[in-house]
Amino acid sequence: MALRRPSFLPSLDELEQQAEARSTQRGRPGSHFDHPTAKNVFIAVLVITVLAHVVGGIIFLLLGF
Repeated sequence: MALRRPSFLPSLDELEQQAEARSTQRGRPGSHFDHPTAKNVFIAVLVITVLAHVVGGIIFLLLGF
């Protein structure tokens, strides 16, 4: 007995058309991020990493390592 797809889910043809439509849309030139949240997370992690290294360097200088 095969399972039937629920009626509220899109068909595979509709999903394929949506994927093709999305692939034709291009982001801003020079942008490597497709999703704005990904860009914000990347920037936040980058800032935290730089700050941690700066604070760590200051602590090592104060302790004389």
